[in-house]
Amino acid sequence: MYIFKEFLRAIFGRLFSVPLIVSLTLLFLSLSQNYTLDPTPPPGWHPSYFNAYNAWLAAIDVFVLFAPLAATLPYADSYLRDREQGFARYALLRMTHRRYLVSKFVINGLIGGLAVALPMILFFGYTYSIYARTLPPLAWSGYTEEWMRAIGFLGGLFVPHPNLYIFARIMLGFLFGLTYATLGMAISPFVRSRYIVLAFPLVFCWVFAFLANFLGVPALSPDYVLVPDGILSSTATTILVPLGTTFFLSTISIFGFIRKYDRLQLY
Repeated sequence: MYIFKEFLRAIFGRLFSVPLIVSLTLLFLSLSQNYTLDPTPPPGWHPSYFNAYNAWLAAIDVFVLFAPLAATLPYADSYLRDREQGFARYALLRMTHRRYLVSKFVINGLIGGLAVALPMILFFGYTYSIYARTLPPLAWSGYTEEWMRAIGFLGGLFVPHPNLYIFARIMLGFLFGLTYATLGMAISPFVRSRYIVLAFPLVFCWVFAFLANFLGVPALSPDYVLVPDGILSSTATTILVPLGTTFFLSTISIFGFIRKYDRLQLY
């Protein structure tokens, strides 16, 4: 019951709605800059030249910069907030510390995943309702080969199954949000400031991206989880292995270092 009520409180709270609004604003601004807001093709162009799928793809790039923060803002600092406000003492009168921690872990991951995936879903709902719902033939697409329309990981799905391709990209967004929300919570045992918890995943993404490019393996950059078509060499390995490793180590940190009683966390 606690986990259900806490989940509803988090998802309908202001801390979830603010990043959602910011994310959608960034998506629409990016669409206006990189595509067209008028779905009507010029005379003589193919009716689906401006389509829902290319419109969605054109708007994602800017959102990527905000996504790590969107994942953490709604809930990643809730453990520290509970401790500071004394709510943790109240909760631990009704459940074990492990159950409380598992509940926080699960809710944080779900909320973080939804904070990234939901604006992607809502924005696709907009492009799908406004623009043509089919892809133009290759000759009208502006490309010379089919694979050029969506390169990298999952790209083979785009032309034969564009809806499935967008759904897969949204699922990657959910996994990204889940992972980086977990990363934010994972540093809670080591800091006392909520703002460090919220900002750490964003800084981590910047540093990780810099190191990946410096070491000559740019496909490992966290950005390409959300935009796998941003680089030709993105694969399931370059996308999922770094993401899975980050999630695994974050989970170890949460369950290995958060204690009911220690010198920093005294309920």
